Amino acid sequence: MPTPSQVVLLQELERFNVLLDEMVRTLSDLQKALLGQIGMSQALDDLSNSLFNGFVPEGWKIKAPQTLKQLVNWMEHFLRRHK
Repeated sequence: MPTPSQVVLLQELERFNVLLDEMVRTLSDLQKALLGQIGMSQALDDLSNSLFNGFVPEGWKIKAPQTLKQLVNWMEHFLRRHK
């Protein structure tokens, strides 16, 4: 039987993996769209604009803990949590 701390850690890891999967999927699709391998959807265009303007994309915000950080600071925090 896991302890309450272990349960919280497992839940956090699950949420982190969902976010990571979303980031990998959307960035891969954006790369394909920019190369002309797939069509550029509105969602991918919004992702591109968010990244270009330094904002955390909406699709990522939904799956991440709430923050007011801009993309650069958000990514630094994300990478520290990943390590």
